[in-house]
Amino acid sequence: MMRVFLLIITVLFITSCANTADTSSIESLEGEYKVIGLNGKRITGNEMIFTFDPVGNRISGDTGCNNFSANYSQEGQELDFSTPMNTRKYCEGRMETEREILSSIEKASRLQFSGNEVMIYADGEEPLITLTKIK
Repeated sequence: MMRVFLLIITVLFITSCANTADTSSIESLEGEYKVIGLNGKRITGNEMIFTFDPVGNRISGDTGCNNFSANYSQEGQELDFSTPMNTRKYCEGRMETEREILSSIEKASRLQFSGNEVMIYADGEEPLITLTKIK
């Protein structure tokens, strides 16, 4: 009887160790990020900041003219945004960039972390948006 008990304990111990996943290696979007790339091209001289709040699954940000917010969900490297809501000011020379950002957010389907940078992709190989963590 003691051998059966020890065998059961050993089997349970081995199988429980084999099924543990290393969830600490899964990175999540949290904090403030600066936009440094759009549609595969680096951009400079902007103050476009995105803030990700994983508790409320909300993103908010500044497109260089208007503010926006949306819900998002992240599971591993899969990423999905709701349709963004934004303010409606007109800013000469900045509206095209704003349209590209909001459109890119709606198309996003996955992300990739590389150090302090996060690349957001749709189905293509070029990143829609590249961010760098600032906080």
